Amino acid sequence: MRAIVTVLGLSLLLAGCVTGGSGSSIDGNWSSDDGVFIANFNNGAFTSRLTGTGETVVADGRYARSPDGITLSWTSIAANESRAAKCVFVTTRQLSCAPSVGQPFTMTRVR
Repeated sequence: MRAIVTVLGLSLLLAGCVTGGSGSSIDGNWSSDDGVFIANFNNGAFTSRLTGTGETVVADGRYARSPDGITLSWTSIAANESRAAKCVFVTTRQLSCAPSVGQPFTMTRVR
């Protein structure tokens, strides 16, 4: 009986880590730590907007859970180029990302 309870508990814990549904641990708003953009992640897709205007979409993309964190792939609207990044959770509220092009960046959950 104890083994069944342990397995059930682990299953529930692992189920909470799966990405792709509305219960994703990344879903919601994230702000770049340099204050340049705010990204909204929702059900496998995201957009980022400039913080100053809140209107200008600077990136449009998708995300998925990877074995060691989150992978992002997007189109940079300004550069009209495809980009990608691998991100790891520093904490449940902070992501550290290494893009395929450009400087590393971090994001912190908003709300």
